[in-house]
Amino acid sequence: MERRNPPGERIQDIWKELEPIFHEEADKGDAGGWGREVFEETARGLERYRGAGPSDEQTKALLARLTPQAAEPERPRFADRLPHAEPGSAPLWVALIRFIAPQVRLFSKAFWIVSAVIMIFGALAMPLVGRNGINSFVFVSSFVAGIGVFYALRSYGTPMSKLEATFPVSPVEMMMGRLGIIILYDMILALAASVLLSLTGQSGPLFAFIIGWLAPLCFCTALAFAAIVRFGPRIGAVLSLAVWMAQFALRDVLGPFYFMSDTGYAFWGSSRMIAFVIAAILFFVACRTIRNGGKGDKGRYDPA
Repeated sequence: MERRNPPGERIQDIWKELEPIFHEEADKGDAGGWGREVFEETARGLERYRGAGPSDEQTKALLARLTPQAAEPERPRFADRLPHAEPGSAPLWVALIRFIAPQVRLFSKAFWIVSAVIMIFGALAMPLVGRNGINSFVFVSSFVAGIGVFYALRSYGTPMSKLEATFPVSPVEMMMGRLGIIILYDMILALAASVLLSLTGQSGPLFAFIIGWLAPLCFCTALAFAAIVRFGPRIGAVLSLAVWMAQFALRDVLGPFYFMSDTGYAFWGSSRMIAFVIAAILFFVACRTIRNGGKGDKGRYDPA
C-alpha cells in the first residue's frame, strides 16, 4: 500500500485559494472528478520537479556584480542612438543605416562567407573564361545577387510573413531594407574585385567595368524580387534562373537585351541603359504588388 504524506502548508494554502473556484465549477457540473484529494496527489507528484532556489551567498554575489553596473550606466551604443535620432536632422547615411541595420541579423555567417567566395572565384576565372567572349565576373556577380534575394526573402509566402506584417514597419520597407543589404554587400565585394582586376590589367577601363557589372546586378536583383512577390518563391526561382541562363546561352542573339556582355559588345551602352530601366520598372511593380497583396480578405498579409 502506497504511503501518503500529509500535505504541507504550502499545498494547503494553494488549495484554499482554489477551493472557491472548485465549488463554483462543481455547481455547474464541470468539476470532472477533480477534488481536494486529486489536487493534493498531483501537487505532491510535482514536488520533485521543483528546483532549489538560489542561496543567500549566490544572491549576494549577484548583487555585488550588478551594483557597479547600476551605479555607472553603460554608454549608449551607436546602434541604440539611431532610433532616437530625429528624421529631419539625421544625415542621409544615418537614415540609411537605421533603415537596414535591423535586417542584418537575418543573414547568417555562411551567407557573407559564401557570397564572398563565389565572387572571388568569378574574378579569378576572368582570365580563363574571358577568352570565349564571356565575362565571368558579370555572370557571377549577378548570380550571387539573385541568390541573395531569394535567401533574404525566404519567409515570403510563409506564416512568418503574416507575423512580419504586424511589425511597425511596412512589408515594403522591410523587404527594401533586406534588398539594400544584398545590393550594398555585393557592390562592396564587386568594387574590391574590380580594383584588383584593374590593377592586374584584366578589367580594362575601371569605370566602364563597374557599369558593366552594376547594370546586370541591379537587373537580376529586381527580377528576383519581382518574380518572388508576383509568382511566389518556386515559380520566381525558375523564372529568374531561366532568364539568367538565357543570357548565358543566347548572348549575341539578344542584341541590346544582352545585359552581361563585355565592353567590346556592339550594344554595350544601350544594353546597360535598358537594364537599368527594366530594373527600375521591376522594383516599382514588385512594390506595388506587395502593397496590393495585403488588401482585401484574400490578401497575403492581414489587413491593417
